[in-house]
Amino acid sequence: MILLVALPLLIFQKKDACAFKLLKGKLDCKGNVQQTLNLRTHEDVRDVRFSSFRTTFRFEGLYEVVKTSDLDMRFYLLANYYYDEGLDLDSSQRHAIRREAGKDKYRYFRRPRNSEEWLTEFYLDLKYRDLQARIGKQLVSWGETAESRVADVINPLDTKYMVAFPDWEDFKIGLWMVRLYYTPKNFWQDLAFELLVIPFDFEEQRVPPAGSGLFFGGPVMPNCSLQKIFDKQRRDAPNDGKKNLEIGLRIRGYWSIGEGVDWTVSHFYTRLDSPLIAERGGFARLIALQLGFAPHGKIYTYPHYNSTAFTFSTTWEKIGSSIRGECVYNTNRDYQFGNFGIKEKDLITTALTFNRSTMVPYLSDWNRSTAVEVSLTWFQYWLLNHEYDKSTGKSILWESGTRDSTWTKFSFSLSTGFFFYTLIPGFNFVYDLNGNTTIVGALAYQPGDHWQWMVNYQQINEQGPARYQNQVIFSVRYEFW
Repeated sequence: MILLVALPLLIFQKKDACAFKLLKGKLDCKGNVQQTLNLRTHEDVRDVRFSSFRTTFRFEGLYEVVKTSDLDMRFYLLANYYYDEGLDLDSSQRHAIRREAGKDKYRYFRRPRNSEEWLTEFYLDLKYRDLQARIGKQLVSWGETAESRVADVINPLDTKYMVAFPDWEDFKIGLWMVRLYYTPKNFWQDLAFELLVIPFDFEEQRVPPAGSGLFFGGPVMPNCSLQKIFDKQRRDAPNDGKKNLEIGLRIRGYWSIGEGVDWTVSHFYTRLDSPLIAERGGFARLIALQLGFAPHGKIYTYPHYNSTAFTFSTTWEKIGSSIRGECVYNTNRDYQFGNFGIKEKDLITTALTFNRSTMVPYLSDWNRSTAVEVSLTWFQYWLLNHEYDKSTGKSILWESGTRDSTWTKFSFSLSTGFFFYTLIPGFNFVYDLNGNTTIVGALAYQPGDHWQWMVNYQQINEQGPARYQNQVIFSVRYEFW
C-alpha cells in the first residue's frame, strides 16, 4: 500500500505540478497526499511504539453550474480518506486493540467507518444578489483563536484524524445543515447576517478504539470494558430527527475605528457533543456494563445548551501586529456533579491572541530581513456559581479538571523561515495554572510550492496518562493545486 503511494510521488516530484480542471474548466479540483508516522517516546503497559503509520488522501472539487452578474451557483465537495498501517508496523498495538476493543475494531482503526466519516463537506452554494444559501454537509468556523475552540463549537470532532497536528477543519465532523446569508449593500458598519439551521443531524464526538496508540489511555483495560463504554456512548447518542434541531444566528460587521475592527456577535442553540452520565439510573447501568452485563436503558445523555459569543480581530500596522479575541457565554449547560449527579451551570470563556512580526538583530539581517512571527494567547475560563461539597468531596467536573471555579492558561509560539522559507522552524509552549505544560517543536522543509517534509516533537508534562502522548511525528505531503 505504502509503495503504491510513495513511488508515484517520487516519480512525479516536480515544482510545476498544478490543479486540474475538467468539464471545460467548470470543475476545479485539487488535493494532497500525506504520509505520517507517529513514534511514541513513552511506552505504557501496552508497549505500543508506532501509534500510527497513515496515508491520507484529501480531495476538493468545485463545480460551477451557473455564473452571471446576478446569479452564482456552485457545488463543493471535500473528502478525507485514510488508511493506517500502524497495526502491521506494531504488533503490540494490534494485540492491545484485540484485547481491549475486539478484533472487529481493526477496520475502525485502519480506515473510516463509512461515507459519513470520509465525506467531510458536500453542499450547494447558491448566491443571488445580496442573498446566499449553502445547503448540504458543511464545516463551520465561528471563532478567531486557532489553538483552542472557544466560539467554534458547531461541528463535533473526530479525534481519529488527530495525526501530525492537523488544522481544526481536518478533524471536524461535517453536519447536514442550511446556512443563509444576507449582505446588504452600503449598510451601517458593513453588516452581514448569517442564519444556520441543523434540522435533524447529530453526530457525537468520536475517539479511536480502545487499545490504540491514538487513544489517550494508560493501563490495559481487560474484558473490553472501555470499548463497551465507547460503543454505548455511540448507541445512546440521539437518532437523527427534529428533536436534534440546532440553530444559530451570527452578525458580522466592520468598525472603522483606528485601523479598523472586524467583529461578530453570534448565538447558537446546540447539544453537547460529549455525553454525561444520566444521573443515578445511568450510573447504575454503567456499573452493570463494567461488570459484564448488558443493561437496558440509556447510560448517557447529550443535553442542549446555549452559546453566545463575541469575537473581533484588528491590525496594528505601525508595530506589525494583529490582535484577535473571543468571549463566549455558555448558559444552561449541564455538567457532571460527583459520580452521577448533573448540575446546570454557566461558563464564561475568554481568549485573546497577540501576533507580531519581529525583526531580530543579526538573525533577521543575515536571513534576508526575514521577521520572526511571535504569538501569545491568553485563555480564561470562569464557571459561575461553582459548587464543591466539602463533606462528600463532590464537585463540578468541568474543563479545568480541578475543583476551582476558574482556569487560566497561556500559549506562546514563534516561527520564522530560512532560505526564502524553504526551511521553517517553529516552537509552541502551553502553560496552565494547574502546573501542566505542553511543548511542541517543529521543523518543515518546503522545496517548492507542493512538497512539505516535516518533523514534530511533542512533550506533555502533567500527571496521568497524558504523558503517553509524548511523540515524534514524521510527515511528508504533496499538494495538487
